[in-house]
Amino acid sequence: MSELSFAELGLDPAVLEAVAAVGYEKPSPIQAQTIPALLAGKHLLGVAQTGTGKTAAFALPLLSRIDASLMEPQILVLAPTRELAIQVAEAFTTYASKFRNFHVLPIYGGQDFFPQIKGLRRGAQVIVGTPGRMLDHLRKGTLKLDSLKALVLDEADEMLRMGFIDDVEAILAKTPDNCQRALFSATMPPQIKKVAQTYLRDATEVKIESETRTVERISQFVLPVYAERKLDALTRILEVEPLDAAIVFVRTKAETTLLAEKLSARGHAVAPLNGDLNQRQREQTVDDLRRGKKDIIVATDVAARGLDVPRITHVINYDVPYDTEAYIHRVGRTGRAGREGKAILLVTPRERSWLRTLERATNSPMESYQLPSPVELKKMREEQFETQLLGFAEDGKLAKAMALLDEIAERNEMDTAMVAGALACWLEASQPGSLPLDQPEALPEISATAPPRRDRDRKGGGGGRPGGKPGYKPGFKKGPKGRGGPAPKGKPPGKGGKPAGKRPSRQD
Repeated sequence: MSELSFAELGLDPAVLEAVAAVGYEKPSPIQAQTIPALLAGKHLLGVAQTGTGKTAAFALPLLSRIDASLMEPQILVLAPTRELAIQVAEAFTTYASKFRNFHVLPIYGGQDFFPQIKGLRRGAQVIVGTPGRMLDHLRKGTLKLDSLKALVLDEADEMLRMGFIDDVEAILAKTPDNCQRALFSATMPPQIKKVAQTYLRDATEVKIESETRTVERISQFVLPVYAERKLDALTRILEVEPLDAAIVFVRTKAETTLLAEKLSARGHAVAPLNGDLNQRQREQTVDDLRRGKKDIIVATDVAARGLDVPRITHVINYDVPYDTEAYIHRVGRTGRAGREGKAILLVTPRERSWLRTLERATNSPMESYQLPSPVELKKMREEQFETQLLGFAEDGKLAKAMALLDEIAERNEMDTAMVAGALACWLEASQPGSLPLDQPEALPEISATAPPRRDRDRKGGGGGRPGGKPGYKPGFKKGPKGRGGPAPKGKPPGKGGKPAGKRPSRQD
């Protein structure tokens, strides 16, 4: 990581405010090298793998150079697939959230032309799309590039592989001569080099080696779950996993506090760890975890960097990380110094395509995590309760406790077993869920492939998608026409609903 902060790189104040709201504190290597060059108006040739943080690397400086009051296309981003186009568009929306009257428009094949044309007529400062559909709009005259200031080719080698290179060159030829250009590619085949030599003369070159390595001694699991069920799933995981201590990763500083409060209300010894805490507070939180005063830390990536506590047996990615390096860093908080660890990733249907990238980064496939059913959970609670109960069989206070129960039973003409049962009910009332008194059907079912019941019960439902759109197949299955839901908000993961490895349609 660079020693510079985003503020020191010279970004626009409104962009910096949005970056702070997202929770970024330090630029990644590619961001530290790319942002100054693009702010200076230079062409840029970036060689970097997917998941290195390159979307922010080009979005932040380009947004800092545009005229936000001008409702015409000023930034054009070409992406190989509709899923990546949606993802990049949502990232731009996040980074431009502090601008007034600002619009980002994704345009791609497989979608009707009318809403795209309507969006172009309304006006948008940033256009993100696939080469085929972008060229269609240019030929129809519905997309004007007279005010274009910058063009970005994202994953250029992938566009070459998919046969889009001719469309890309046709679009480049239509851009103004004074347009700033940036090209990002994981590899640099001859045809991509030719494009760079033709359209990116005297470009600044940035090359980032992706931190890919095997995460040893760490068992990695993935749990598909709807966003609305995340908290329930996390609560269930914390109940059934034999953890000593755990660190739960979220994306933003605000979420650390919010989630920590929710877990605390459920009886967990938990504390937040984020960049708003001063150094002494951070050290105190880590020390509490190390000494057993806290069992769970809810943290952002930056706050937990370098954290090494032997007690941490589990890392839970409540939010999917922004890039592969962040994921490797997160899961590395456990399984250290020869110890074994377990990492569990909660992934929503919209983020599922990001899994392949993470698996490549760690050279390790993720196993499917299975939450216990209500019946299995009840049995587990019974076993845990029995174990805890028998643990007091040799306690020195046992004789006094038995004498007290006998006295209560005698005074009230009750059987001792009935008094013990009443005691168990009292404990359950004071600590809900601590005893297996509920019937299995009373325990909530948490399914990775079914949305919350309130969505299934809506009028017109049947497909399971929020809002009741029929035909939608959640989880890891494809929906209609092979598409899943839109990509997640914010930066990285999730390229929509296409299965990893499937070649997108030429209509893109």
